[in-house]
Amino acid sequence: MNKDFEKICKMSQAGLKNYVKQKLQKTHHTVLSRDGYVYAQGKFPVLLMAHMDTVHEKLPDLIVYSKKNNKVSSPNGIGGDDRCGVYMILKVLEKFNCSVLFCEDEEIGCVGARKFAESELARELEFNYIIEFDRANANDAVFYECANDEFEAFITKEFYKTNFGSYSDICEVAPALGCAAVNLSCGYYKQHTKEEYVILSEMERSIKEACKILERTTEADKFEYVEALSRYGSLYSFNNYADSYSYEDVKYDYGYYLIEYVNADGATEWYDTDAFTKEEAVGRFLMLHPDISYGDVVDVCVDKELYRYC
Repeated sequence: MNKDFEKICKMSQAGLKNYVKQKLQKTHHTVLSRDGYVYAQGKFPVLLMAHMDTVHEKLPDLIVYSKKNNKVSSPNGIGGDDRCGVYMILKVLEKFNCSVLFCEDEEIGCVGARKFAESELARELEFNYIIEFDRANANDAVFYECANDEFEAFITKEFYKTNFGSYSDICEVAPALGCAAVNLSCGYYKQHTKEEYVILSEMERSIKEACKILERTTEADKFEYVEALSRYGSLYSFNNYADSYSYEDVKYDYGYYLIEYVNADGATEWYDTDAFTKEEAVGRFLMLHPDISYGDVVDVCVDKELYRYC
């Protein structure tokens, strides 16, 4: 069992905030502990992010480790979401002096991330891109409403595969910084339940693969935040409608999405939901069906309605 990871899992959010601040003071010249977050300015032009809270009411005083499948859990909930992310960042910092943002209270609405995004500090910062470690599974890369195709190709070139999610801290921070961002897998499963567990080998593999991305990052690998066509009426992929509509015509790209997928028994089923984008529809579906992976989604059909400004 990894003693450092176990130590991080057993801390309260307040204790962890003080712990990471002390850790960062040994590796970074500027470390700021503010209401909602801890920020450290590094020399490598990439920002790493994770959040310090968990959904569990009790700390995991008893941690169970299974050698058979390299799995760790706790009767109270292990808190892999997102203590894995905190641990992973500290390991990445052993090789790369990236800037770091640890946020408070992500689980109750990205509170700390929003405070950072609205700060004067955020307006002064510039990075090539952002990596958040706050995603379940082994090799997911989630981009949310950041729709920079070059950045997606850059991240998914080797190990990670594009998947979809609903919301996380980078959804607040990336638009504020104007910087492309991705959320990478941490090896935890069944998050937000007491049955949550972490496969340590998957967490360690994701650390190595993230470091490979950093190793091949050059000064030219700088990616801007490009917002997807969504409820906010952004211009990304608007060329799909350019022949028939102008930006002033479109307020929402909204419709009913029918998701075809293969269930745990290998049978084909369908799930329908209303959403503003395909990504949001699939992300919502996967959040509600944690036992279904993105690879099990066969097709997504949509009956869209374009709503005009009043």
